[in-house]
Amino acid sequence: MFKSILIANRGEIACRLIKSARRLGIKTYAVYSEADKHSLHTKEADVAVCIGQAESKKSYLNIKRIIEIALENKIEAIHPGYGFLSENYLFAKKVEASGIKFIGPSWKSIRAMGNKNNAKEIISSANIPLVDGFLVDKEKPVENKNKVKEIGFPVIAKAAAGGGGKGMRVVYRESDLQDSIEAVTREARSSFKDDEVIIEKYIKGGKHIEIQIARDNHGNCIHLLERDCSSQRRYQKVLEEAPSLSIPEPTKRRMYEAAIDIANKIDYRSLGTIEFIVDVQSHRDDLPFFFLEMNTRLQVEHPVTEEILGVDLVELQINIAAGKKLDIDIDKVIPSGHAIEARIYAEDPKNDFLPSPGLIQALNLPKEGRFDFGVRSGDYVSTFYDPMLGKIIVHAKDRDEARTKLIGCLEELKVQGIKTNTDFLSYILNGEIFSKNIIQITDLDDLALKYKNLSPNPTDLVAATLIILNAEAQLQNKMWRLWGTGTANILLRQQEKSYPIKINSSDGRKFQVNFGDEIFVVENVCSSKTNISFEVNQRMIRFDFQAKDKILNLYREGIKFVFENITNIYQSNEVDGQERKIIAPITGSIAKILVKNGQVVSKNEAVVFIEAMKMEYKLVALKSGKVIGLENKKGDLIEKGEILLEIE
Repeated sequence: MFKSILIANRGEIACRLIKSARRLGIKTYAVYSEADKHSLHTKEADVAVCIGQAESKKSYLNIKRIIEIALENKIEAIHPGYGFLSENYLFAKKVEASGIKFIGPSWKSIRAMGNKNNAKEIISSANIPLVDGFLVDKEKPVENKNKVKEIGFPVIAKAAAGGGGKGMRVVYRESDLQDSIEAVTREARSSFKDDEVIIEKYIKGGKHIEIQIARDNHGNCIHLLERDCSSQRRYQKVLEEAPSLSIPEPTKRRMYEAAIDIANKIDYRSLGTIEFIVDVQSHRDDLPFFFLEMNTRLQVEHPVTEEILGVDLVELQINIAAGKKLDIDIDKVIPSGHAIEARIYAEDPKNDFLPSPGLIQALNLPKEGRFDFGVRSGDYVSTFYDPMLGKIIVHAKDRDEARTKLIGCLEELKVQGIKTNTDFLSYILNGEIFSKNIIQITDLDDLALKYKNLSPNPTDLVAATLIILNAEAQLQNKMWRLWGTGTANILLRQQEKSYPIKINSSDGRKFQVNFGDEIFVVENVCSSKTNISFEVNQRMIRFDFQAKDKILNLYREGIKFVFENITNIYQSNEVDGQERKIIAPITGSIAKILVKNGQVVSKNEAVVFIEAMKMEYKLVALKSGKVIGLENKKGDLIEKGEILLEIE
C-alpha cells in the first residue's frame, strides 16, 4: 500500500479522498490555491501546500507544479479526484513518466475514452448502439450544416472532451447552429483545454443509466450494478440513485455485459463508469439503449453505490492502483435497500440558477444522513470554481422511504449568507414525476421553469400577511395587533411581484383580508414562532415559516415562498431605467461582446456573454434601442452588479 498520496483537487472530493486514505493509514498531501488557503480540505489533510493563484489554470490545472510538489515531498501516488485534471491524459502521462503512480487508468485509456468522438469510434466496433453524430469541422460551416440536415433537427452540440453537463447546447433551428457551435467551443476551451465539438441527434427524454465497473491490473473485471442519473437540469446531474428500479432486469444484464466488454476492449485498469441512455418509451420487457460516454474516473455520485453495497469505492480504486487483485465475488454483490444523493449547489434557482458566491455565514447539517461537504460555516464560496458545496446521501429500506428521508434532510439543512438549490430539490422530490419514478433526462428543465414561475396562491398571501403583522406588532409595539382591533395596510413582494393588502378586524377574533377584488374571512388564528394555523372561508390551513426582520420564508408542500414587507412600489420610470441597463448578474469575466457603441439592438437580442464558475451566461437587451456606455472588452474581469452597457 502507498505510504503517501497527493490529492490534486479541492472541495468535497478532496475531503472525501482524505477520509479513505486516513483509514488506510496513508499520509495525505493537499494542494490549494491562494483563494483556498483556509478551506476545509487544507485542514483535513496531513500536509497542505500552496500551489498558486486563485485562477484554476494558475493552480489546480498547473500540471508542472503539481508534479514538482509530489517529487519534492517524495510522494508515491497522485489522486486526481474528479473535474480539473482527472481526465487529462497528458497529466496522467506526465505523472507516470515522473515515476509517481497515477490513481486512475493509464493515460492511453483516458485518451481513448476521454474524447467522445474517439470513444464512439472505439465502441462502434463493439456492436453497441450509438446515437448518430459527427465531429465538427470549424473550417467548414456549410458542410457542418448539411450534415446536421441529414441527421435532422433538433441536435445537440457537445464538447468532445466535456463532462459534468458543461459545454452542451441543444439546437432546434438552423439559424442557431453556428452560434451554438461557437459557444460550446468557448466553454470547451475554457473548461477542458480542448475545443473539439461533436454534434449528435438530440434524443428528448429517456433514462440516463450508468454502470459502475472495476478492472484490475490482472485482467479481472466486474460491474458494481447501476445508478439512475435521469434527474438532470441542462444535462447536469442533480439527484442520483441506486439501484435503478425502472429498468427491466434483461436490459440491465445487457448493459452490464456491454460495460465489461468496453473495459476489456481498452485494457482499462481502475474504476470507471459507462453511461447509456435507455429508451423507456417502448414499454418492452427488454429496452433499447445507446452508448453515451465513458468516465475514466471516480464519479460525483459514487456514494449511492457505496451505500447499497457497503463498499468503499475510493479504497477499491487505491487498491487497484497499488496492484492488488479484485477480491469481490460478483455473485455475492447484492444491493441492500435504496440510496439517493442530492447535490447542493451555491446557485439561485429563482434567477436562472445563476451561481451564488459569497460568505457562508452559517452551515447547519441535518441530524441524519451522510454528508460529503467541502465547506463549513465561515468559508467563502469563490467565483473561480464549481459552485457545488457538497452532497447529502440517504439510505433506506426502499425508494419511497429514502425519498421521504431526503426531503427531511433538505428541510433541516440551513445555509445562511448565500442562495442554494435546496428548495428546488425539495420541489423535485415532492413532485409526481420523481415520486412515481417516471422522471426522464429532460423533465427537470420543464420543472425548473415551472418552479421559477411559481406564484403564491391567495391562502399563501393571507398567511404571509398574518405572520408579518403579528411579528411587527410583537417586535415594534405598533398600534395594530393580531389579537386586537384595528386596520393595517401592507405591501408584500414575492420575487418581482408586489401585493398591496388591507386587513381589518372589529373584535380581534375574526379578520377580513382584502387584496385586489378578493376578500377572505379568517378565524381561529393560532401562531407560534415557526408555524401558523387559521380557518379561511371555513377551511383550516397550516403553514410552517421562518421570519426575520422584514423577510418571511413560507413553506407549502415542499415549496418555499420568500416574501418581503416593503413600503413602496417601483414607479414606471424606475422600471424603465432598470430595463435600460445591462447589469452583470455575477462576478466573472467577459467571454464575448456581440455589440458596439451606437449599434441598434432589438429586445431579447444577445449582447454579452459572461463566463463564471466554469459556465457561460448570455445577457440580452431588455428593450430595443441604441447601445451606449460600453467600455469593457473581451477577457475583462467584472463584478456582480456592474453596469456593462445601456440601451438608449
